[in-house]
Amino acid sequence: MRPWLIITICITLFSPFISQAEPYPEQRSNRQLAVTVCNDYRENNRLPCFVSRNDCPRGFEVIERFTDSSGPTFSACRDKRHERPRLSMPPGGRFAGKNPQLLKQFDRLVSAIEKGQVGRSMHLPKASREQLGHFFSAIDLTRIKLVYSKALANGCFTDCRQIFCASGDQVNAWTDPQAPVLSIRLLHQLAHVERCEIQGGRERFVRTWLKHLPDEVFNALDRGEAIDTEMIHFAMYMESHANNRAESICRRLSCERE
Repeated sequence: MRPWLIITICITLFSPFISQAEPYPEQRSNRQLAVTVCNDYRENNRLPCFVSRNDCPRGFEVIERFTDSSGPTFSACRDKRHERPRLSMPPGGRFAGKNPQLLKQFDRLVSAIEKGQVGRSMHLPKASREQLGHFFSAIDLTRIKLVYSKALANGCFTDCRQIFCASGDQVNAWTDPQAPVLSIRLLHQLAHVERCEIQGGRERFVRTWLKHLPDEVFNALDRGEAIDTEMIHFAMYMESHANNRAESICRRLSCERE
């Protein structure tokens, strides 16, 4: 059999498989990255998520948009309706017995922490905002204040757009314009800021998620002592949600783990 005839037969046999192959396999990478984000979000938060070509449709929010790889842009989208509390609760519902003084107590706590502020309020540098903007599209990162307060004995405490920390070095590391540090602790606090925005503001956030402020917190204030942030009890779901968000983002940014 002539060689050219053998070549013709081979091309004829394999051409259907060649035509079905992905001509530009690299174009799938953006979609695959978005699918990975959605899988993580569904697994960690038990809430719906789907992948959309280009932007998310109206009523949905971008968790992360992928444009870096060649090929079409894909976004991981979540339904914002699942993130919002119900506007009304039936009698005897989950929050019907909420202490009406809780918001006033929270205001007193924040006021004491603000009085303990050392130095001026800082902001996230541009480099950090650019890295985090894909993940926290629901919040304006330029409006977030990071504050060192000697009124805190440990850790950090978030009051919607204000993040107070017991360590001045921690705040300086996060806000260093030359070499800002992205840590999992910062991502955790930003997840609380995001939750406050989604919730519809500070008052609804506090009434929905703050569970208890023990007397010892205010006794410490009266004695002029620093506050143990571990005594400020928010709902476990909110804390686990912030942990999951921080962990998911940290894996993709290779952030520092403290």
